[in-house]
Amino acid sequence: MRTIILVISCIIHIVAYGQHRTVRQIVDHVINSYNNKDSIAFNALLNKDVGLYFITTLGVNNRWTYSPKISFNHHTDCSINAPYQDFLAQDQISNTTKKNITYSNQPFFECETIYKKGIFVANKGKYHTLSESINFYKIHYSDIIGEEITSNKRQELDYLYSRVKRIETRSRRIIVNSDTGTFIFYITKIDRQWWLTIIDFASADCSV
Repeated sequence: MRTIILVISCIIHIVAYGQHRTVRQIVDHVINSYNNKDSIAFNALLNKDVGLYFITTLGVNNRWTYSPKISFNHHTDCSINAPYQDFLAQDQISNTTKKNITYSNQPFFECETIYKKGIFVANKGKYHTLSESINFYKIHYSDIIGEEITSNKRQELDYLYSRVKRIETRSRRIIVNSDTGTFIFYITKIDRQWWLTIIDFASADCSV
């Protein structure tokens, strides 16, 4: 009886936490829930202890927004900064269902020019766009904000930098080059499970 209980417990744990979710599966889930604007399915891909970071832009500098979960279709407490909330509600990733995943560190795009369509998965820990943006912001804080950085603010950014760096070392950057443009996100392995942790709007933004 004890053996049966242990087996059932393990099955429940696997179902609940998706221990066998592959890179292909998490990428498909991200794309499908994003295109369907299914907030419930999308938020199920977020780790409750990590949430989701968006790399955005402000002028010529990268910025970031954090949310524990999102809502695609409504402006709520989970909304991210304008104009990205409206962009989330409208954006689509087209023509990816027939494309295989390619493991490559090359982005195959530059600004609005896509050299190769498909889904490209980088090596784990290869890219550090968010932590580099946080560090740049800290170093150039007085030039960006127009006042000297306080001790509390420096500590806050140091903590965030360390937290994000740990996430990035366990992450793969996913680039989706489709008919509608380039969509970039990061998946991170936490407790043997892949989670969506970062969406990078800045790297594909040609307006800056």
